[in-house]
Amino acid sequence: MVTKKLTTTLGAIFAFLLIGIMSASCNSDSNTGGLPADLCVDFATFTKTSDNGSVFTLRKSADSELVTLTAAVKIDTEKLKPGSRVIIHYLPSGGQQPYQSGPIDLYGISEIQNGTPEKASLSTIEGWPSERLKMMSLTRSGQYLDVWAELSFSSKPERFVLAVDEATLSDEYPQLYIVFTSDNSIGRIRQYYASFDLSSVWDLPTCKGVSVNYEGTAGNESVKFDKPGREPITPGEDPDAPAK
Repeated sequence: MVTKKLTTTLGAIFAFLLIGIMSASCNSDSNTGGLPADLCVDFATFTKTSDNGSVFTLRKSADSELVTLTAAVKIDTEKLKPGSRVIIHYLPSGGQQPYQSGPIDLYGISEIQNGTPEKASLSTIEGWPSERLKMMSLTRSGQYLDVWAELSFSSKPERFVLAVDEATLSDEYPQLYIVFTSDNSIGRIRQYYASFDLSSVWDLPTCKGVSVNYEGTAGNESVKFDKPGREPITPGEDPDAPAK
């Protein structure tokens, strides 16, 4: 997987703690401009809200334990729908360590692009104008593929999708494609975040994982994600042999 240690640049907090994000991991050495230096910043799912507070769930990585975080703030569900993937800035506040369930102090929320794989033929996918991007982080957290990339655009990308070659859906490793098209040939470099729910592909009984392809700075790049317990066996390896 593609990962990179991140730094944080935080803007003013406004609305219901909706802020600009420049990070996507728990980081203890960032210059946060007056906010706590050990602020955690993670992709998460906003699950529900009430007068008693709001609930978020996340995984540290891959298939690690699902963590439930509660914040004493009510969120306007007209602006942010339950089930949405977001990025949150927070600190544990109940004496627990980062990535343990419990209460948090919530410093900010950013809306990000949400989506699911779009089924299309390979010829259709290859026919879409596709521009290069700089992949900063490409990780899986449970059923979600989380993306942090540097793109060149003015207002918002004309297209930023995760497509699946429908001819490969019955393969052990379906082929997924991140396709980016800018809205302006002279746009400026911006940070872009997205989270895609892979369930429609990942949960197929024939699926052992997925391969994610995109046009990176070095040309065509590909990252493979294996299902837990379904990793390819090394040639000559006995899958029933006792663990060493």
